[in-house]
Amino acid sequence: MSAVAASLLFMRWGLVSAGLMYMASVMKIKCQKNSFKVGTVAFSSLGLFTSCWFVTGLFGIDFTLHNWHAVADVATNALNYALQQSPDIYYH
Repeated sequence: MSAVAASLLFMRWGLVSAGLMYMASVMKIKCQKNSFKVGTVAFSSLGLFTSCWFVTGLFGIDFTLHNWHAVADVATNALNYALQQSPDIYYH
């Protein structure tokens, strides 16, 4: 019994995110059946967010302020490099 309790304690965020993904999927299907487009987009976004949260939790990635600055630097450098390689892409 203590092994089950310990595993639930260690997997709590994984279980929460898996439950959120399931509920988002069910609600998305219900919204699609009722042609409720805003709800469909909202629950699809929630499902995508929770799946990303689940994967980052499995990989042990934490998003501190330092990590966000590093991601922004990489994205900026990649965009600048892409624009330098094809400067005529926006000048048609």
